[in-house]
Amino acid sequence: MPVRESGTTERKSIWSIFRPGYDGACDDPTAAPARYHGPDEAAPFTFRRAAQNRVWIYAFGLVFLLFALAVVTEDEPSPTELILRIALVLLIAVGYLATAWVADCSLRVRWLYLAGYTGVLIASYPTWGWSLVGYGAYVSIMMAMLLPWRQSRIAVVVLGLLIALTIPFGGGETAIYISVVAAGTGLAAGAGMEAGAAQGRLHRAEQRVSTLSVAAERERIGRDLHDILGHSLTAISIKAGLAARLVDIDPTAAKAQIAEIEQVSRQALADVRTTASGMHEVRLATEIASARSVLLAAGIESRMPSALPALGDRVSELLGYVVREAVTNVVRHSRAGICTVVVEPAAVEIRDDGRGLGAGGRPGSGLAGLQSRVEAAGGTLHVGSGGTGGTVVRADLRPVETDRENGPRDRAVSAP
Repeated sequence: MPVRESGTTERKSIWSIFRPGYDGACDDPTAAPARYHGPDEAAPFTFRRAAQNRVWIYAFGLVFLLFALAVVTEDEPSPTELILRIALVLLIAVGYLATAWVADCSLRVRWLYLAGYTGVLIASYPTWGWSLVGYGAYVSIMMAMLLPWRQSRIAVVVLGLLIALTIPFGGGETAIYISVVAAGTGLAAGAGMEAGAAQGRLHRAEQRVSTLSVAAERERIGRDLHDILGHSLTAISIKAGLAARLVDIDPTAAKAQIAEIEQVSRQALADVRTTASGMHEVRLATEIASARSVLLAAGIESRMPSALPALGDRVSELLGYVVREAVTNVVRHSRAGICTVVVEPAAVEIRDDGRGLGAGGRPGSGLAGLQSRVEAAGGTLHVGSGGTGGTVVRADLRPVETDRENGPRDRAVSAP
């Protein structure tokens, strides 16, 4: 068994070096996507720093330079021209590898480096002719790794178009192929890095929300305990002192004070237990407040009710679970811009303007389990597509609201 676990850990470790992580991602909008941000950052422009910036990925790309070396002796070049061709290949290789170090530079320096690298390729035209367009994929990858996504996606497309423009002037079939490859690989790499960064921002936002929620809960418990025990212990202290003074003078009155001390102590103990058990209770109001924070951290506009109708404990708990699961799915899967929550006396509806369930889409295991919970309580859960797109999750607990704890119906409360 230990051998299997060791092998699994090794496979995960090897795979992790080829995919962008997000645990140490940076919120700086000008930072290079390929730059490592995390614990134990090495000094800039060192070999250890290059390893952190995944220099081996660029080294793997140098395999394609073998095609250039294969034709370096074509057309029987003179010794001078041969040396120049070899020097250009080495310069192109070193410049591409240096991307791992340049990732730590400022945005202006990174743009200048890309311009200089492109200039070297253009300067090789007298030696290579239009074969130089074969290096366009290197430039597109460098753009994806060094430039913010909002800039690289435009720069990569422009680069692909410029390579395509060389077709009438002698670029030929190579230019057609490279223009497509350069645009495709650059956009794919840039989008992948941006997705990793977005996932990192969401991950850190969830951590911050979780930390703030724990801090707020601790503050609430501390405040409640202070209010409960402060009053109760003060009353106990005063009555105990009074009973001590009366025990010899008026034993009957002293017994009465001791009985009151016992009553106050029992009530304080019950209040403390109630306060502690509140840590594990799910309530609709709490989940709506938490959902608002999570949606804000994920960059999704939230439209929540400003007030809630009177709800019994059972209904409030069930609707709270519905809001929690639905909002979690909105953040993880919907790619929505707006999330709206509508609360009625015994129902709640969560809708978004995201990509929806899609053709043949079905709710996941989380909503399936939630449906079982709602149906067990006598209610219904509906998950489907909205009229104008997106997804709608609606839980209706009207059969449950006849419980004694729910009280009278109130009018529906919806988001503005």
